[in-house]
Amino acid sequence: MKMTKIKALFCLFILAFYVGANAQIQNDTTTINILESDSIAKDTIPWDIAIQNGLSLMAEEAEYAPYTVGLCVYDLTDDSLLFAYNADKVLRPASTQKLLTGITALNVLGGEYNYKTKAYYTGNISLRDSTLNGDVYIVGDMDPTLTYDSVCNMAKQLINIGVKTIKGNIYSDISMKDSLLYGKGWCWDDVPSKYEPYLTALLFDRGQNSPASTRYSKNPYFRPWLHFTKTFGDILLENGVVALNEKGDTLESINYGVKNLPIKTSYHNFYTCKTPIDSILKRVMKNSDNLYAESIFFHIAKFNKKKNCTYKDAIRHIENTLRKAGCSLTDIEIADGSGVSLYNYHTASTQVGMLRYAYLNENIFKHLYPALPVSGEDGTLSDRMKTGATQYNVHAKTGTVKGVSSLAGYVDASNGHILAFSIIINGVLKNKNGHIYQDRVCEILAK
Repeated sequence: MKMTKIKALFCLFILAFYVGANAQIQNDTTTINILESDSIAKDTIPWDIAIQNGLSLMAEEAEYAPYTVGLCVYDLTDDSLLFAYNADKVLRPASTQKLLTGITALNVLGGEYNYKTKAYYTGNISLRDSTLNGDVYIVGDMDPTLTYDSVCNMAKQLINIGVKTIKGNIYSDISMKDSLLYGKGWCWDDVPSKYEPYLTALLFDRGQNSPASTRYSKNPYFRPWLHFTKTFGDILLENGVVALNEKGDTLESINYGVKNLPIKTSYHNFYTCKTPIDSILKRVMKNSDNLYAESIFFHIAKFNKKKNCTYKDAIRHIENTLRKAGCSLTDIEIADGSGVSLYNYHTASTQVGMLRYAYLNENIFKHLYPALPVSGEDGTLSDRMKTGATQYNVHAKTGTVKGVSSLAGYVDASNGHILAFSIIINGVLKNKNGHIYQDRVCEILAK
């Protein structure tokens, strides 16, 4: 009797095991079928819906973040808005402000525009004793590329035309812009510096102390344009030129000062330094150089005015370009050309509107696009997005000041479409956090 019960229990055990195993096999098959079904469904999700789903998750994440995010993505190939989150929220843009400056410059001045620093002399050069009986005028054009070597070349050119003696003065003409040395809303305790340099029509080596120095003078009376003319005179003397006063007495130095080139007096051009705007724009975008950006800003201001340009003159042209791009001027504040100012405010949709305008205008886009930093390759994006679908694929301007991290530009999507995007983050205390968020957004756009 006991053996019969044991056999019965054993049979029940075998039956239970078989049913359980069979059920497990069926469950595993069902799981595999579900996974396969999900994979197929994922592959058949429309490209734009997949991106919007990914960006929606990023927007949801931003809702709970301690910072504020403005995000706008536009499909340039389809000419349609792809995604927007806080796209019209007014935020500080930091150095992505340079996009507005650069696009306006290409729109107003053109991609073939040249800076021109010129030097003239008045009076005459005596053939008998090689004396310049007149003055030298150096007319500044706010060219940020000028160096000590540039000043040397200018001085040598005067010597090469036969000048051995000067009976006159050297003047800097800085009438191209107003007398303000710094931008509106720049922090007084940060000037002058690499990031907030002197803004004047005539300087060399960024307005620093001397060829051997990379520091700015702490002397409140230091003036870069006077430093330029004094250096010019010193180089002439070092190369054997003699300075005389009106009585013919030899001087230890050539007198220098500030004076506009006289219009009603005959003068002769002996030196011209041309710098193409492309070379300026490249450094503005790839290196985010504020001096170069402000120089472009004041060349915009100079258009149709020529003398005593102000930041307000530049702003008018930027606003006109914004109108052409179809951007609203409501709740937009422009204070400078570099994004340094605490008074710059606009939106992610503003930046995307300008990027779209540039894309639709070949004469702008062909100069702007190559100037932008490339992810994982150069400029301020050289150490970001170095792998995956974003590597070498994001062409965008970065922006960073305390509490602000921004990124705006172009990316090629996996379906061949070209997207314009802007990500502005305010209230982010660690730049790395802003970069990580932006890079993740770009990954979604590129996949």
